[in-house]
Order: sequence, then C-alpha cells, then structure tokens
Amino acid sequence: MANLINFLDNNLPFISEILLADIRLFIKNIHAEELEIFVHNYYHSKQDSFYLDSSAKTMDKGRHFQIYKDAFIQKAFQLGKPLVGQYGLVVENRRIQEFAYPILDSDCGGSTDETIAVIAIQRDIYLTRLILGRHWDFIADILIKSLKSKLLTDTNFPAISLGEGVIILKEDRKIFFPNPISVSLLSEIAEHTNQLLGRSLDDLLHNYSKKYKGKQTANSIEAIEEISLRRRSLRLRYVPLTEGFSAVILKDISELKIKETLLKEIHHRVKNNLQTVASLLRMQQRRNPELKDCFNEAINRTNSISIVHESLSHSDDIENIDFGYLSQQIIKNLLASFGLENLSINFYCPQKILIQSDEATKLALILNELLSNSLEHAGEKLSQIDISLNYLEYDADTLLLSIADNGVGFPEDFNFNKTTGLGWEIIKNLAEECLEAKINIDKSHSGAKVEMLIPLKKLLNLNVE
Repeated sequence: MANLINFLDNNLPFISEILLADIRLFIKNIHAEELEIFVHNYYHSKQDSFYLDSSAKTMDKGRHFQIYKDAFIQKAFQLGKPLVGQYGLVVENRRIQEFAYPILDSDCGGSTDETIAVIAIQRDIYLTRLILGRHWDFIADILIKSLKSKLLTDTNFPAISLGEGVIILKEDRKIFFPNPISVSLLSEIAEHTNQLLGRSLDDLLHNYSKKYKGKQTANSIEAIEEISLRRRSLRLRYVPLTEGFSAVILKDISELKIKETLLKEIHHRVKNNLQTVASLLRMQQRRNPELKDCFNEAINRTNSISIVHESLSHSDDIENIDFGYLSQQIIKNLLASFGLENLSINFYCPQKILIQSDEATKLALILNELLSNSLEHAGEKLSQIDISLNYLEYDADTLLLSIADNGVGFPEDFNFNKTTGLGWEIIKNLAEECLEAKINIDKSHSGAKVEMLIPLKKLLNLNVE
C-alpha cells in the first residue's frame, strides 16, 4: 500500500493541475481484517480548494475515513467501475460534480479485480466549463488511463510548476485543448483559443528557432525543446499519454535565457583572465629558467581550467558540458605544451557524456595530471597513450576513466597514497574527496595504467539524457 500511495502522491498533482480539480484518494488498508479506508487530498493551484485551506498549503493525508458516510464512494468500491456523481451538488457555495475512478488490484499487477483504491475528482462546474469546455470528461478519462499504465511501468508524470501552461495534442499532433496559460504564452502566434484549436503544433512553430534539449525518461518526458519567439523564449516538455494523445508543458524561460547570456559572458571573461595569468606565468618562467618545469605545470593546470570556461562560454547548455569534447581539447593543449604533437593518442569515448559544469573543472584537472604524468615520466620508450572514457558494462551508474601508456611504467614500490608529488596530491584530493572516486593502479600493464571509477551521482545531471 505504501508504494501505491507514494506513486499516487507523485502523479495525482499532475492530473489535478490539468483538470483544475480537487482530488481525494480513498485507499483500502489491505492488511486490516475489517474494511478500513484512509483518505488523501490533493488540490490544484488555480483556485481555493473545496476541502483544504489552500492559503496555508496544508493537507490532511492518511486520515481515517468512515466509508458508510459517503454512499457514492462506497458504491465505487463495491462496483469497481467508474461512476459519475450528481450534477450541481453545492459545496462551499460552489456547484460541483464528482467523478470516481476505482483502482483494481489487477491495475497494480495483481491477480484479482478487487478494488483497492478510488480516485474521486471534484470539479467546479462553472470553472471547468469556462476553461476546459466540453473536453473535461474526455481529458479526465485519458489522464486516468495514462495513470494506470504508469502503475505497471513504474514511471511518473512530471511536476507542473506555477506559471506553466499545458496543451493536449491528438495523435496527429494537432491541438485538442490549450489551457489559458498556454494561450497566453503563445500570444505572439495566436491571441485566442479558437486560433489554436485543431492546428498542428509543428506547423504553428515551424517558423521559429527550435532546439532539442534531451529527455527525462523517469518523468515520462519523451522530448524537451526550446523555442525562440520574437519576444519570448519557451521550453516545451512532451509527455505521452494513452490512445495517441500527449501533453505539452510550456514554460516561459525568457529571464533564464537572459541569465544564461550573462553567465556565458562571465565564463568568457574568466577564460580571458586565466589566459592572462598563464601569460604572466610564461613571462616569469623566462626570467627563472631553472624553474621551467614548475612553471609549465602551473601553466597547464591553468589552461585546463581555462578550457572548461571557454567551452561553457560557447555552449547552449551552461549547466552541463560534454566531457568527451573537453578531454580532446585538454589532450591537444598538453601535447602542444610538451612538444609531442605527433605522439599517437587513442581516445575512446563512444557516446556523449554530459557532466555538471560545477564538476567539470575537477575532472579536467584530474585528466591534466594523469596525462601529464605519462608525458613526463614514461621515458623515451613512450610512443602511444590510450585514453578511455565510458560507462561500466556491469554498472551503468559508474563512469570509468582509464589512461594507459607503453612507457617504462610505475616502480614496483610505487604507492600513490604515500607519494609527495603535487600532481598526485591534486588527483587524490579531487578524485577521492570531491568525486568519491576509486583509483586503481594496474602494475600488470606493460606500461603505466591508471583507472578511476567515478559514481555518476557526483558527475552527471541525471535529469538530462
């Protein structure tokens, strides 16, 4: 029962927001010897609730309910079929109509048709008629069917935030229903609902710049797009429903885009400042040739950080960065710094790996140190370095960074935990303390080989695929 309650807690608010209706969940305690029902309440944000103090944003969940006091809900439990309640019932001086949708044991993967819960939706007749028109009943049926399909696949609807609009699309991607917020967000294209109904969303937006931004499988979002209108930028999230219908959640991200532009400019200026620091280090290096190696290490570390900021200053996504591309730029910079542009580097990264921009600098510095160690200490024998960046085959929640060369290898007594070198100190601090990574030195390799296992939870923005 707890799993079912958690699932419905995550998903019923989505239905409540689209239908502009309060929802009461009546759920049976399957472990009790006698019939025992508990009620959970959900309310939408557009108007005061029938049963809750919306201003206080509180709800009484898990309250014991005496079912004999509500014949309509009792009948829904007994019949196990959807029911339509009395039209025009007055609650708090508002005319409502109640709809009951039973959830059966078989809906949750069970073997019986016993009713284990009832979803009761109370709609304000005037409000829903004004906003949703004749489509309310049909949309409610589609959403409940979609909810039941998610029960079996263990996926969730996304949350709908304040100020987000919703459009329901038919199978041919024509607009079946736009709610008032979505009409307002699309006001540059159409001023009235009638100018949107029946039109293809693709045709409606085909003249405007569109960028695909990924998907969110866990929240059933099959695609995320960003659209640039003349005076407004919108983010569209596509959520598949049953019977070929889908919901599109629209959000105005104009202010976010302005902030992204400012952040890009900041990254660009940080990159310029870091390049200035590197130039100053080179000038000092020429005055102190006996410290050439120390200055080169500092310059390469500075350049690795600079590469991260340069990539972010040109990226359309300032929250994530493609570390495969970033790695190639770091490799190119180090080869030029060591004068080894012709050295064979085999870089294996079979798929785009997006990491959070906040963590990119740490991993860039680790790669810089590991590759610098190979270039500096592998000796004259060095002719090839293999670098691999990929997810583990047996653990998709872990990223493997591997660097192997064909040089002289590590000394037999080498222990990176006891070394006093600054490079390994940087690697240990960033890898183990910041990224919770595990470092493995493979001394059986003919040259030097270092593997690092990094948990994705520390690196990746898991909302984006």
